[in-house]
Amino acid sequence: MSDMIVMRHPTLPPTQEIEVPRDAMPHYTAAGWQRVPQEELDERAARAAAAAAEAEKAAEPDVQEQAELEPEQPSAAEPADNAAADQSDDAEPAEPKKRPARRAKTAQMDEEN
Repeated sequence: MSDMIVMRHPTLPPTQEIEVPRDAMPHYTAAGWQRVPQEELDERAARAAAAAAEAEKAAEPDVQEQAELEPEQPSAAEPADNAAADQSDDAEPAEPKKRPARRAKTAQMDEEN
């Protein structure tokens, strides 16, 4: 068995649960917390596993389609065109990288001194 248990409080939303050490259960029970039934936890785990398996299945065809959509290796005539394109990439970007705004705190400190 696990050393941790899941509990919820009746005055809180049902989705708001806590995981506490099994030894601390009497302390939480005295404060009104109730243990979440194991059947409910098992059902949630099964649904999560099914959803993960479905998502994995859905992602597999995308990988295969991506491989099919990738262009073939360039022919001998294309590298010259690519070289010109590579040189244009070395130029400065169209938009400069944005920097975070600087604070004027340094100027205020200088005025005070």
